[in-house]
Amino acid sequence: MTVVSIGQRWAPNPFSTRHVRPGKIAPLDVSGRPLDIPGLVARLAAIGGSAAIVGPHGSGKTTLLMTIADALEAQGGRVARVRLRESRDLVGLLRAIAACARGGTACVDSAERTGSIVGAGMRLAAWLVGARMLETAHRRGPSPTLFECATSARLLAAIVERLPCRSVEDAVSPVDVAAAFEASRGDIREALFLLYDRFERRARHPCREAGGGEADGASRVRS
Repeated sequence: MTVVSIGQRWAPNPFSTRHVRPGKIAPLDVSGRPLDIPGLVARLAAIGGSAAIVGPHGSGKTTLLMTIADALEAQGGRVARVRLRESRDLVGLLRAIAACARGGTACVDSAERTGSIVGAGMRLAAWLVGARMLETAHRRGPSPTLFECATSARLLAAIVERLPCRSVEDAVSPVDVAAAFEASRGDIREALFLLYDRFERRARHPCREAGGGEADGASRVRS
């Protein structure tokens, strides 16, 4: 792992996955303020326990889903977590629904990948066994919307401020943060990839990068 000199010490890249993966940073709203998780859990219960978290790529849906899942478990609820990436993951989803029968909650990331027909079947299966489903999707659908995620430059700045390296501005400036948000078209996850790469380049070539403020293309692809 590359480290960069900040002042008189060496610091690891604060944009590495272990610092920015879902669950490492508390969910924030579009203004960069912490979300009211107990309030969202109470609202979820009020609308029957099944709902959707919606928003575009990189807007914090997975982070919010995992945080609510943790909160439900802390209250003594049964929770199963599933991330849908390909068709064979549907078997895991069926198992999660079965495990959550009679009042548990299946937390399903990227639920829209099932397609409308299969998705309707999964929701019906959950209803038949008495399971609840909390899912993430890019747009509103048949499930009631619990929360709609959005992004802003202020949100990205607030996330950067919460990273472990308090002097991160010595290697990645506020100008870099704003440029990364613009270059990623508001995708926070992609913007963090861009900032990771900026930090790495400055660690390797501090003199050449010292005056730069623009975010170059990321060396990673969105998963």
